[in-house]
Amino acid sequence: MGILGMSHSLAATLRPSVELDHARVRLSDLFAGLAPGQDVEIGDAPAFGDHYTVGGEQLTAIAAQFAVDWPGASPLVSVTLTRKARWITEDDVLPLVKQALILPDQAEVDLTLENFKAVAVPSQDQGGVVLVRVEHPGGGGHFTARFRVPNHEGGLGTFFTVTGNVQANIPTIILKKTVKPGQVIMPEDVTTGLSPVGSVPEDALSSGQEAIGLVTRYAAKAGTVLGASQLVRPQLVHRGSPVVVTYHGPNVSLTVSGTVLEAGGRGDTVHVYNMSSKMILTGKVVGQSSVDVLDGVAPLVVGTRIRETLNNLPTL
Repeated sequence: MGILGMSHSLAATLRPSVELDHARVRLSDLFAGLAPGQDVEIGDAPAFGDHYTVGGEQLTAIAAQFAVDWPGASPLVSVTLTRKARWITEDDVLPLVKQALILPDQAEVDLTLENFKAVAVPSQDQGGVVLVRVEHPGGGGHFTARFRVPNHEGGLGTFFTVTGNVQANIPTIILKKTVKPGQVIMPEDVTTGLSPVGSVPEDALSSGQEAIGLVTRYAAKAGTVLGASQLVRPQLVHRGSPVVVTYHGPNVSLTVSGTVLEAGGRGDTVHVYNMSSKMILTGKVVGQSSVDVLDGVAPLVVGTRIRETLNNLPTL
């Protein structure tokens, strides 16, 4: 009885389910209670995160090959071997891509990955995911990103690549209706909305107030994102038209007539020819047919030949 009891106590038992953290399957992964020195490597482990099952007939053959005392041998039993893994998901990679993209601060960004499947890496590799590089033309569109998960023993680790698309929109000032060339923009002509970054001009307006009262350079359809270069100030003076020129100095204010030499809107700098003084004054347009002389800018004396041409321009 004592010998039988000792023999039974040394018999191996089957492990029904095993999680592996090594690359080679050992005999002890299948059987518990092996004799000292009996444990050996017997095959490759599954890929990270993968598994396979060893059936009863194969287990019986393995036990016989390595002289394992396994009283419970049966074709009806099995062992499932699973390779431990850390799974890298979309939540691990998307924030890194978003941070790396060169986009306006105010952009609303939507990132999607193409056919992404979680990536299995060694369970021991718990370091942060590293973005190696990202290829993106700017604005919206397709991107490719390369990542690395460092190895816990100091090696290069696991590399993987993802692809996807980015939709980036920013707030813009948009025409609500089609406008004609020279049309004055009114409050009811514009609205705010989100537009794809790639379709927004570099000089896009940031406020509807910047457009109101300005004049369109050319026709534009409803939905057009407005930029500063598409608009100009309404012209209050026109080349060759008579204007009133006013000079404001210390304790003095002088008003003379003249002829403006270029068109301009409110706030624009223009030149005005004064026939009486035979000089060209530099001033700022302040109203319809009104120009204030700029302080500190000396008048230009006009030569005889130019004066004859300017004398033919209309004056007040």
